[in-house]
Amino acid sequence: MRFAVHVWTFLVFGCVICGVVCPPVTDEPAEEVETDPEAKMKEDAEMNFGLEYEHYLKEVLDTLESDENFKRKLEEANAADVKSGQIARNLDFVAHGIRSKLDELKRKELDRLRQILKLRSQLQSNGGNMDVFARMLNKDRLLAHLDHSNPNSFEISDLTKLIRQTTKDLELIDRKRREDFKKYEMEKEVERLEQLSKLDENERAEKEEKFMEMEKKHRDHPKLHHPGNEEQLKEVWEESDGLNKQEFDPKTFFYLHDTNGDGVLDQAEIEALFQKELDKVYDPTAPEDDMNERYEEMNRMREHMMNEIDKNEDKMISLEEFLRSTKVEDFKSDEEWETIDKEKIYSNKELEAFRKQREETKQRQQQKQLESEDGVNFDERRDQPVQVMHPQRQQQMHSIDTRGQHHQQQAADDLKPPQGRLMRTQGHPLSSEGHPRGNEHKRQLTKYKYPDQGHRGSLQGQKKALRRRRQQL
Repeated sequence: MRFAVHVWTFLVFGCVICGVVCPPVTDEPAEEVETDPEAKMKEDAEMNFGLEYEHYLKEVLDTLESDENFKRKLEEANAADVKSGQIARNLDFVAHGIRSKLDELKRKELDRLRQILKLRSQLQSNGGNMDVFARMLNKDRLLAHLDHSNPNSFEISDLTKLIRQTTKDLELIDRKRREDFKKYEMEKEVERLEQLSKLDENERAEKEEKFMEMEKKHRDHPKLHHPGNEEQLKEVWEESDGLNKQEFDPKTFFYLHDTNGDGVLDQAEIEALFQKELDKVYDPTAPEDDMNERYEEMNRMREHMMNEIDKNEDKMISLEEFLRSTKVEDFKSDEEWETIDKEKIYSNKELEAFRKQREETKQRQQQKQLESEDGVNFDERRDQPVQVMHPQRQQQMHSIDTRGQHHQQQAADDLKPPQGRLMRTQGHPLSSEGHPRGNEHKRQLTKYKYPDQGHRGSLQGQKKALRRRRQQL
């Protein structure tokens, strides 16, 4: 299972480890070895490369790995034959049991793809939004890594398609990683400029000064050694391995850092060599250091070292390649490594185009929000013609509105409680005691007009009238 961790490098480039000693082939059945669940989970996590067909890829690798004839052919093949898929012609040399297992794996993969295509059909029939799943459920893309015209057996065409598609997809993944980081850096700069535009002149100058101080503090770090040169490896030898720098031995260094003992330095093992260098620049507790930039810096170092040492382009460094790199003249030169913050990864033109695109995206989101609130399509509402009213008709409508407002106000005034009752207080100028006409004014204040009952006296006046009537009787 040691190749399972390097599934993508095995199928993309197919170069097998030099110097690996394999157990002899015997007629006796191999003993079943119990698999540690935790180890398997760790191994699967290491193999997560973001490929939709990754599980199928791993199973094909495990099956091909068990055939010694196919492994030997891979050792003799060059990188060009592997990358082009020509190595797949050696599939005819594998044992019958291996071919049968590959046939079964292909049938299982086709069943899985049929279920996905069935889901795609159901979404379409139910009127689902296919834009969200367009790339995921694209039929041509789903079937690109195998020959679906032959559903019964795993042939040379299947392995050829698997190698080529994996090569293509992994290149896309690397390219997307670089593009995503570029967008991330532009997003940071656009947000910073937007925040500055909202400040007054003094606050903006203060913010700019603080930003420049943090930039200067981030760039003020020790010199970084060139990835893979003698001084960089000796520093790892001394500080990480705890060995005497004067006793540095490249071969011993290789075996020390081949942590899984598979005879090559893979991607994770190479990236581990740069952590001491990265610690000089990026501190997780420092606000001026961006850990996303650290991750991209690590990838840049790995890619540089691969380009310098990995001559057969199998994305792994063998012992032979490593020892050869220590004998060239550049290995002893200690040229300083330029970090990513000293490299302009985007131009002013690209930044301006990104800002405009970001603004357009925000406007579309606001438009969708308006449509969701009022249930009207913004474009349709905008395209509706404006209705212009004739001036005479407009004056008539204004007159109607004015009369209506007058009637409403009159009705509201009629429903208000009588103000005379509220003014009957001791000493008030309009009270019966203080008014020059006395009770006469009092009688006038107790008569009010009600819209529904006409004129009537107050309750107190009605009681007095009733008493006088009784006295007369």
